[in-house]
Amino acid sequence: MKLKSYIFRWVTLATLLPATALGLFASYYVQNLYHEDAKKNILRSLENISGEITRTLQTEQKLILKLRESRAIKQFLPVLKAAKQAKRHPQYDSKLFTLSQFLQQYQSVISMFDTFRILDMRGNTLLKVRSGHESITSYEGFDPYPIMDKEIIMPEHSKHLSELPASNVSFMELPQTRDEMGTENNIVIPDGIVPLLYNDQRVGYLAVTISGTNIDQLLELAARLYNGQLLIAEIDEENGERNGQILYDDKTLLRFAHLKSTIENIQTIENGQLWDAFLESPFGLVANNNDKSHYYYIEYFPYPDSLTSWIIASEVYDEAYTKPFERIRAGIWVLASIAAFSSLFLAHFASRAISTPIMHLAKNLKSYADGNKPEPVKSAIDEMQQLSESFIYMAQKLEQEQQERQKAEKMMLQSAKLASLGQMAAGIGHEINNPLNNIRSLSRLIKRDLGNSEADQSEKYLSNMREDITSLDEEVIRASEIVQGVLSFARQIPEKEFTSINMADLLKNTEALVKQEARRAQVELHGVAAIEAGESVMITGDPGKLQQALVNVLLNAIQASADSECIPRRIELTINADKQAMLLRIRDYGPGIDEAVIGKIFDPFFTTKNVGKGTGLGLSIALGIIQNHQGELSIENAVGGGAIVSIRLRRAAFRKSRSGRAYT
Repeated sequence: MKLKSYIFRWVTLATLLPATALGLFASYYVQNLYHEDAKKNILRSLENISGEITRTLQTEQKLILKLRESRAIKQFLPVLKAAKQAKRHPQYDSKLFTLSQFLQQYQSVISMFDTFRILDMRGNTLLKVRSGHESITSYEGFDPYPIMDKEIIMPEHSKHLSELPASNVSFMELPQTRDEMGTENNIVIPDGIVPLLYNDQRVGYLAVTISGTNIDQLLELAARLYNGQLLIAEIDEENGERNGQILYDDKTLLRFAHLKSTIENIQTIENGQLWDAFLESPFGLVANNNDKSHYYYIEYFPYPDSLTSWIIASEVYDEAYTKPFERIRAGIWVLASIAAFSSLFLAHFASRAISTPIMHLAKNLKSYADGNKPEPVKSAIDEMQQLSESFIYMAQKLEQEQQERQKAEKMMLQSAKLASLGQMAAGIGHEINNPLNNIRSLSRLIKRDLGNSEADQSEKYLSNMREDITSLDEEVIRASEIVQGVLSFARQIPEKEFTSINMADLLKNTEALVKQEARRAQVELHGVAAIEAGESVMITGDPGKLQQALVNVLLNAIQASADSECIPRRIELTINADKQAMLLRIRDYGPGIDEAVIGKIFDPFFTTKNVGKGTGLGLSIALGIIQNHQGELSIENAVGGGAIVSIRLRRAAFRKSRSGRAYT
């Protein structure tokens, strides 16, 4: 993943996404709180509407009660008393005319009332004034005075009227009003009826039909919170026709003052959801079928001393209070998108400010790995500058440590060489002593021959002297070679470039160094002559260091074989080679290596020999030398006893030296 993408991802995850999620969560949380407040406000507004309707109805009731106390009606009370006695009052016509004129004038001023009726004790209409005009229709009945509506012959109706309280306005549906409106229309507000008293005796009734215009005007001006649509329906369980009747509806523009030719009820609205909710609770809210709006409703009792009630409901679409929050959430997404693009833009420049020095630093690392010196990286970011300086410091420390390590390795190698020389000292001394004894004997022979007289120096003596001198020269060369081999092995030789090496020659020279140690330990070395006689195997490396590795391995093998009870004691050397590598195997027939310590055999200073018999560095140094030649060195116990050391080295073909140059 690129740094730009990485920075952008984590900036997004760490800041942008949490901020967006928090903003969205806050919007939904505030929306729920707002919805709860909206519910309370809507229900409170419905209660306010019900309070206004109550005041309007109370005003109308007060006007009806005041109308009962008017002078014109009081003057008409004797006529009603006479009618109660089934008599016609002598001033019937004049008093009826006076009252009619009064009611017509009253109605022209107070337009909230549609019809006034003066009823006798049986409920028949003696006077009817409607829409500012007296009714001219008259009917003859059993009484000695005419009536203006059809005669009512309903004893239960008369009884019901007689039970009405005298001090209050009662609401009931009059048969006259029903007959006047017709069966095809429905009465919205029942007639308001108040008894008329003469000398504390009930002589008749004042019936007023309320048009409902005042309530319509009130509702038109009432606040519709959240653009709600108002709905009012009547609940009258005693009257099945009116139970659930819709009185007012903003959706259908239905009003109180309108004639209802058909009865619509709330039981049919949204499959009766509002009705079912009302039956469970007299107030609350319910979602409609399409789940896009809610009905908020309360129950209201408009008529005193009556169980008839109204449902006042407001249908509010959810978008009325969710739309502002949807706009807020849309704004959050827009801001989040802008922030995302801004973060991506800033991440690009931030990544360049970081990645550029990082790339330079990576290039420095690769260059340093290839053996070049690191270069300082300049950066405006303090941390990056500090990282660059730390890298330079690390490189310098590594070079310093490398130099110290190489110095220590050289000292350790030299110490190991001296230790090996100490182990081989007796054998080397014996090896040099033989040619020295021969030189001494030959010099005595030459001295003896030179002591004879010149006459006796025949050709025979001269020939013997020449042979002795030749042998003497050979013994000197032999001793010189032994000393030179020891010196070459012991002295510190600088690092050399790898050269081609014949394995047979390397093994022969190494055998010469350890041969006397092998004789002293009564161990025979087998295989070097066969290797010399076989195919020439060429490798590439440092002959001095490879010889040291072989000396260390052979000395370990000799010392291990010296402890063996097997007679004759021997060490076998074999070489197997293919086109790419050669494998040298050195097997001894000693006691082998304990399995518990075989994993530690190459650890520095680890030895299984007695104190003073070993340094514990031989095999570890040999391993380091072989690995430095890109080879492998391993050791294992042999089947049948003893141990096998395997050394694998590449054949002379293509190899990189430590300086990186190739040789073949």
